Amino acid sequence: MKTILSYLAGPLIGAVIGYFTNYIAVKMLFYPRREVRIGGWKVPFTPGAIPKGKPRLAKAIGDIVGNTLLTKEDITKQLTSGAAQETMINQTVTALRANLKQSVCDMMGSEGDYDSTKENVITVLGDAMLDAVSKFDIRTVVVSEGGRIIKEKTAGTMLAMFVSDELIQSFTEPAGEEIEAYIRENGREKINQELREKIGAMEEQSFADLLQAISISEDKLKGYIANVYQNLIGANVEGILPQLHVARLVEDKVNGMSVIELEQLVMTVMKKELNMIVNLGALIGFMLGLLNILI
Repeated sequence: MKTILSYLAGPLIGAVIGYFTNYIAVKMLFYPRREVRIGGWKVPFTPGAIPKGKPRLAKAIGDIVGNTLLTKEDITKQLTSGAAQETMINQTVTALRANLKQSVCDMMGSEGDYDSTKENVITVLGDAMLDAVSKFDIRTVVVSEGGRIIKEKTAGTMLAMFVSDELIQSFTEPAGEEIEAYIRENGREKINQELREKIGAMEEQSFADLLQAISISEDKLKGYIANVYQNLIGANVEGILPQLHVARLVEDKVNGMSVIELEQLVMTVMKKELNMIVNLGALIGFMLGLLNILI
């Protein structure tokens, strides 16, 4: 009469065989890590499936990520999502709150470059302002307006009897010529000095302060930045994405990993599933052994 152990021997042996068969199969995904040869004969199934197929695996992962998972719509959605957009806006506003002089110095690389550029700007603006003033024809303005003012001031007084056009002109024409000469000789220096003082006062302010001075609030500024950002992303993601070469980048990253690193990556993601496969082998082996008894 058979004992219970003799009945269970088949299922138990089947379970052990199923367990170790699947265990070895899982291990053969990664091992051996290199090709094994005995003399000139290559041992079959070496290297393991993943080390042997790493270039093909890398290309497949790259194609899936670059061409299927990472789409223009996905990137646009992520970049313009509330959190990403809010972070970008806040960082931009923070940058705009920085001291103007320091911001420009950081951009240009040194304070010496800033001072040189500042003087160039002052010279260009000063020359433009002096040119504009010169076009006023100061002498004519002084003669006409000066004569008018003198007549208005002396109207209804005894002086009006003595103030003729010729007398007025004899005063206003030389005055106009003197003013023009003074502007020609000293205008550039005076204008540049005034610009230097004005720019010096602005250096301690920020770009945000200047915007507020012209009634552009921080909320309006944030709204403008958000619109510009969304338009830039929407218009340029499609053109930028191919330049990123995501598929090739992922492929190169996977190819650059060692077999050990690749194994750790796979095990991190699929350790539970691979263990389940091993345990499932034991279960199937046990069930087959039990079925053999019943048959």
